[in-house]
Amino acid sequence: MKKRSILTNVLMAVLLIVILAAIFYAFKMHIVVFNSCYFSNSTLAVNGSGPFCLPNNGVNIIINRSILSYYPNSTLAIHNQNVSALPFSFLGSNALITIWNEPTSLAADSYSFLTIPDTFKMHMLYNASAVTNFIVMTNQQYVNWVNTKNLQNNYVAIETGKNISLWFNESTGCAGYVAVIESVSGGQITISPDEKILYDPASSPTGACAG
Repeated sequence: MKKRSILTNVLMAVLLIVILAAIFYAFKMHIVVFNSCYFSNSTLAVNGSGPFCLPNNGVNIIINRSILSYYPNSTLAIHNQNVSALPFSFLGSNALITIWNEPTSLAADSYSFLTIPDTFKMHMLYNASAVTNFIVMTNQQYVNWVNTKNLQNNYVAIETGKNISLWFNESTGCAGYVAVIESVSGGQITISPDEKILYDPASSPTGACAG
């Protein structure tokens, strides 16, 4: 009787372990996923570690050993069961978003072309391996520059150096601006950028669009 009891207990323990392992696997592989959160004012997110709830206010979350700032309805992205967030902060009450921070190499006699989005101010910050021109142009000025390679009268703002830090504010009510980064010497360069845009829509056309 005692031997049967021990065997039964062992079998029950093994069965319980199998059931728990199956449940763990189901959640891990997202076969079973809760479709709602237990907490009010919260949002469901799913990543490699399984489903979890995020409160509907600003919070820092740790994903893939990176700290991501999460703000509801704006920066959280869920794609293929991976959660990610854009680098994001506030300046005053306005959203300040990082749009370019990946090191880039430019070949000799080439340049980097950047668009400047409407309703945003732009802050360009970068370190370069050689002296560069950072040039902001209207669309028409860019066409003129491409055709003539003459900068005279073909820019709105320009800064020269290896370490560039420039705010451009005329795009808050105008989609008519682009920017160019080029090596002054024409040689190959490497750029380590931190370009941010600040959401600050103007109430009327600005800059090149105001004329």
